[in-house]
Amino acid sequence: MLSQAMLAAFDDPSWFSSIMSYVGIFAGFSFIIFVHELGHFAVAKWSGVRVEQFAIGFFREVVGFTKGETRYSFNLLPLGGYVKMLGQEDFEVDTTGELQYRDDPRSFANKPVGVRMAIVSAGVIMNLILSFVLFVIIYSIGKTVQAPRVGATIPSRPAAAAGIMSGDIIKSINGSSVDEFQDIPMTVMLAKPGEPLEFVVDRNGEEKTFRVIPEVNASEDIFQIGVTSPQTATLVGVGPAYDPENRIHPRVGDVIVKMGDVEVTEENANAMMNLLVTDPLKFNEVVVERKPFDADENAEPKRVTVELDPRIVLRRIDNVKPNIYGLVPLTRFSSIIPGGRADLAQIEVGDVILKWGDIENPTTSQIEASVLKPHKSDWGPTERDIPVKLLKHSSGRIVNTVIRPKIKIVPLLRIQKGKPTIDAKFDMLADHFLKVGDVVEETMNTETPAAKAGIPAGAFITRVNDQPVKTWVQMSEIFRTNAGQDVVVHYDLGDERDLSATMSIPPSLRTKLGIGPASTIVAFDGQERVKVERNGKSAEFSVNFALALNKVLKESVGKTVEVEYRAGPLSPAESQEVTITDDMFVPWVGSSAYTIDIIAGGETTVLQTSNPVEAIQLGVKKTYFFVMQVYQVMERMIFSRTLGVDKISGPVGIVEIGSKMARGGIVELLWFLALISANLAVINFLPLPIVDGGLMVFLIIEKIKGSPISVRVQVATQVVGLVLIATAFLYVTLNDLAR
Repeated sequence: MLSQAMLAAFDDPSWFSSIMSYVGIFAGFSFIIFVHELGHFAVAKWSGVRVEQFAIGFFREVVGFTKGETRYSFNLLPLGGYVKMLGQEDFEVDTTGELQYRDDPRSFANKPVGVRMAIVSAGVIMNLILSFVLFVIIYSIGKTVQAPRVGATIPSRPAAAAGIMSGDIIKSINGSSVDEFQDIPMTVMLAKPGEPLEFVVDRNGEEKTFRVIPEVNASEDIFQIGVTSPQTATLVGVGPAYDPENRIHPRVGDVIVKMGDVEVTEENANAMMNLLVTDPLKFNEVVVERKPFDADENAEPKRVTVELDPRIVLRRIDNVKPNIYGLVPLTRFSSIIPGGRADLAQIEVGDVILKWGDIENPTTSQIEASVLKPHKSDWGPTERDIPVKLLKHSSGRIVNTVIRPKIKIVPLLRIQKGKPTIDAKFDMLADHFLKVGDVVEETMNTETPAAKAGIPAGAFITRVNDQPVKTWVQMSEIFRTNAGQDVVVHYDLGDERDLSATMSIPPSLRTKLGIGPASTIVAFDGQERVKVERNGKSAEFSVNFALALNKVLKESVGKTVEVEYRAGPLSPAESQEVTITDDMFVPWVGSSAYTIDIIAGGETTVLQTSNPVEAIQLGVKKTYFFVMQVYQVMERMIFSRTLGVDKISGPVGIVEIGSKMARGGIVELLWFLALISANLAVINFLPLPIVDGGLMVFLIIEKIKGSPISVRVQVATQVVGLVLIATAFLYVTLNDLAR
């Protein structure tokens, strides 16, 4: 009899869906290969070449039949295929080592070079045609894509520095039209290092142009510009501070319908959600629509008022640690990969890191350095244990654990591959734990208020001006509202209680204007953009960018200038006259921001056309786009070395991604197969032995030379090509398994 567990498994439709998704992707791969080989087969037949076998897959034949002079077979591994023609291997070698083809008029080798070139290139051409046809079908049916609208710009990153704003609709990049949001990061990722991209955007019906220079995201080693996709008002994730069982906490599935006095609609959702996560102090609570946990499917959602808990985010404004007037908070875990090293150490999202190894009150950069620290033995790189002390988010208890960073080792060679990792991110500040992790001495060549006051690392802050403080958000706001004055900071340090220090809080341009971290400086004395030296290069940046603002402030000491600004993301532009003093150089207020740990769903649109001409144009564009992407990726990996080879996927990764796409429906599966077909066309026509591109090179040389290449050269290149392909196959497969 079947066990209860087995019966439960069969009752669960997810296992069947998963199996069918793999069946679908393998069937799709086989179809792509069939089309490729059909190209070779058809042109060979039309050219009068005898085809002895037409096979899909490799290894043992699973099923097949013979019709006429050709054996048609489907083999065990459907990740390749071949057409065997008379004359491809039908030769003898004489004493000189030259090829002596048998005198058969139907032999591939006896056909003119031009005919053989047509046969060899037919497979790639068929793949391009297949990709084009699939894209035409996809966009005739309609594909749901992310709208090409900017959800938010990350402060101090290239897009924000250039002047691109939340809500802008990206129309084109370097003259190439943008149909969906995914076009943006892909185009940026493949940009030439150091060269600006020209963005044309639609801002409230007005067309604007910006030049943006992508920069490398160090953690992911790819070019980015710092924009997020547009949002809806439906929550798809909430942070660890929220309990789904608590009625007044936001939960996944909630739809935000009202913020303050403003009703949230489809039209204003992106703007309102951006306002919520960038200026949360305006909203202590919001109204959501939700169904009770035990409600019927057809039940009407009810409106519930939920409370929100803002947290602080620090921005890097100079080549120093992000800080609050010199104070650096401790860090906590923001995400944990299930089954990874941090998870095995029983670390949870939200846990505050009190000690890492022998480092008390560690900062994010110190933890990163510790994880990446090399540790070698006589046998090469080895893993090591790191003791960690945590303040648990779930219980508030202090616990000790041990974590072992994972090091990927190339088998046999004992060579480290990639960077060590703990399978977790720890980039969230411990907002509700007011212990000072570090004190920054200087920012923008100015001594920080905390360093000047002598507040030590390890201090636990309890009050400011006799006002109790519980979070870094509260303390940051007290500092902002007391700009230009002294404040008394009370703190505990070890066994010593109620120590104090006086901090002089300097003014800044924003405090003079009476605006907070969510504000934007639009123009300074008529200037919207300023040329600034950054990382050894000169470029124009928005005056809202910290370095640009610092420059114009220094140039304007003693002057009274007009400053145009927006108090918040949705606020109208205003202007004030401000007299600039020499204590306003550092944009202290702009170095911090407040946000809320909620994730909203993405704004989507259906990319569809009923016009055949437009569908054909989209098919051509997408096929060309993905073909050029492959060439650009190879250039970035091989020549400019600005893209790591660990970013590519091999068979295992492709099958895994493809199966997920297959679970998304027929349109998603067709889109993935169109992408793979375009990729296969490029890769199969590279000038490498074994693949069609290598054969084409041999034919070109034969045409120039007037005779075939010697068998020794052919055999040698075939062996080298086989070794290269086998090595690449093994590497990407190991890379997939490691991921």
